[in-house]
Amino acid sequence: MHRNPLKRVLVVDDEPMIVSLLSTVLREKGWDVTEARSGAEGIDQMDRARFDVILTDLVMPGDTGIDLLRASREVHPDVEVILMTGCATAETAIEAMRNGAFHYIMKPLKIEEVVNLVEKAYSRQLLQRENRFLRSEIRAAHHVQSVVGDSEPILELIATLQGMAGVHDPVLLSGERGTGRGFFARIVHFNSRRSAELCVPVYCAGVPEEALVAELFGAPCAIEDQTSVPHSGKMELANHGTLYLADFAEAGREVLERIDRFLENKTISRNGGAEPIALDIRLIASTMLPVEELARRGTVPKTLLKALEPGFVRIPALREHLEDVPLLLHHFLQEANRERKKPLRGFTPSALSALQAYDWPGNVRELRDLVRAIGGKKKQGTMIDATDIPPEILYRNLRRHLPQ
Repeated sequence: MHRNPLKRVLVVDDEPMIVSLLSTVLREKGWDVTEARSGAEGIDQMDRARFDVILTDLVMPGDTGIDLLRASREVHPDVEVILMTGCATAETAIEAMRNGAFHYIMKPLKIEEVVNLVEKAYSRQLLQRENRFLRSEIRAAHHVQSVVGDSEPILELIATLQGMAGVHDPVLLSGERGTGRGFFARIVHFNSRRSAELCVPVYCAGVPEEALVAELFGAPCAIEDQTSVPHSGKMELANHGTLYLADFAEAGREVLERIDRFLENKTISRNGGAEPIALDIRLIASTMLPVEELARRGTVPKTLLKALEPGFVRIPALREHLEDVPLLLHHFLQEANRERKKPLRGFTPSALSALQAYDWPGNVRELRDLVRAIGGKKKQGTMIDATDIPPEILYRNLRRHLPQ
């Protein structure tokens, strides 16, 4: 299988057979693997290269897994470290977590569980990386306005969201598809006191309810199998941060009732687990439907809807602030220029006029996709003209302006 140089894992163990086995399996799964057969060698490898995940034995001659974990926090604090051990105790588990380990796993190893845990650690690292990038982008007020506009409806929306960021109450964002509900959810998160923690998105539409329950609430270790790895859900990952439920009304009754209970008592139970887990999470939900329509359909528990309703915010469709279209066009063109390293000079007046007259049924997402599609066909250094605009847009404009 082709290795992905962007997925780098360091495997450290003083038993060569374990290193060889894990390396072979992870390479088959597409990982770029670096091997080390002692803690000292592992620390040396960290000085030479950056890794996404480190999988290390706990007990080794010389530098231990804990020593390697501490060294990783100094050299690459964002790397996720998984400890392997044949003699785990409560004390070693506490010490590992205190020093920032992602997880620990018991020997003898179950290869499938190791691979799953490495992938989960990588997913968390990607999410942290994305959160850091979005935080730096969204905190700049001028950047927010360049992305979404500076019209009166948008400035009022941003002011409302920034005001709501200062409290911990749930938020419900309502807007048509493509209006940027996820982007505005992140504005709330990154303007809040939780901004140093994760904003964890969960997409509910089209996901089977059983899969969504496992994704959100996880599952406990099997009682009869002490070597199995507990599966923590996205809610535990969002602890002290924000959980964003996109299209939450599509989640299914069981999920919605469990979310409702969480808002009431601030605890969850892993799917099938007995012990409640206390969590500190700010909930942001989004829907394409108005609150009154949600209430009429009756698919969302009334108590959950009542808890979300005070934080209701409507995101305007792009047709309601067409004056922002030129700014958005230029923003997404600059973004496309950076991605493709194929700069275009801009838009001709005829192109801007035609695009600002369009009602954008797909909202900002449609605008972004159109700029990318047109930009990919143009020669470097040229301008986007009205002749580059798809005929269906021009036809829709014509239909709108014909006498009824």
